[in-house]
Amino acid sequence: MNVLPLLTAIVAFVFTAMLVRQYLERRKIHQILWSVAMLFYGTSALMEFLMNPDILGPSIIAFRIYYVLAAPLVGLLGAGVMYLLASKRKADMFMVGISLLSVVLIVTGMIEPLERTVIIEAFEGPLGEAFRAAVHAYPMSVRRYAIVINIVGGFALILGALWSFLKDRRRTYNLLIFVGGILPMIGGSALAFFGEPSLFFIFELGGTVFLFLGFVYSDRFIKAREARATEALKKRSIE
Repeated sequence: MNVLPLLTAIVAFVFTAMLVRQYLERRKIHQILWSVAMLFYGTSALMEFLMNPDILGPSIIAFRIYYVLAAPLVGLLGAGVMYLLASKRKADMFMVGISLLSVVLIVTGMIEPLERTVIIEAFEGPLGEAFRAAVHAYPMSVRRYAIVINIVGGFALILGALWSFLKDRRRTYNLLIFVGGILPMIGGSALAFFGEPSLFFIFELGGTVFLFLGFVYSDRFIKAREARATEALKKRSIE
């Protein structure tokens, strides 16, 4: 049994709870978007774990849930970065595009007939390789939406984090977010290159952990900056 997806799900759900708490404190758009994204992340990872041969095996329902959530979560992470770094107008336009693509993906992904034999044959092998192969059970008419969301959302996330760091080198937490965004993107390629099925889940878990660490350090950075601003204001009022 491969337990790596379960570890990813646990980290993602804890991350979700912390993001929701932060949103309730500050009410920022990017916080609620990241909360939903990490909820999707945890749910899709949980489906990966449940499709272990010793649990559900090649479940059509579990695979549908996994597939229709895996791409939108990337789009939402990218949208959150857009609201942090871009103008509201540009961020709104990005969000509308991601939302439309995600709705179409979810609807078509849930109603489109799947080639059951493809999924069953895929899950006869290692779990990591199984998910990579089972994607082909969907026709390209569904997969194209996931591909576009992953590309657009992924680049918004990693390039946004990198640009934010280059703009202000004190924001080192953006490097963690950058790594967290890029690791899952190369996980599939690493699996194919090295031939190790678990690499898919290792990179996925690593991405979740780095995103989590980036969030923790960004929260500390913001709180420290607010504390300095409050202290400076107090000094001016005394003077």
